[in-house]
Amino acid sequence: MKIFDIITQFHNWLSDKDFIWWPFSFLKPSPNEIMTFQLTTYMTLCFGGLAFLMFSIMAIMNNAFNFSYGASVFFSCFGGFFIWFNVVTKPLWNRRARALKK
Repeated sequence: MKIFDIITQFHNWLSDKDFIWWPFSFLKPSPNEIMTFQLTTYMTLCFGGLAFLMFSIMAIMNNAFNFSYGASVFFSCFGGFFIWFNVVTKPLWNRRARALKK
């Protein structure tokens, strides 16, 4: 088995777990469904928004929130999830989906 096959199998095994998708399980496609750019955009908005909210609340509670921090967390959360979903998750998910459709 090739290393890319192992990475794909492990990533998809982890992505199939329901806790990974909480609280946005309605976005989870079936294993044989192709993940689209539109879906990864919705995923980015939901997961990036939740992460930004959580980091912002933690900073506010610690009296450490300012514009610079807010801007960096905003771009990190949304940019990070956007890159992860489109560079890692979508290709690995779609690789399995195409294999299952054969």
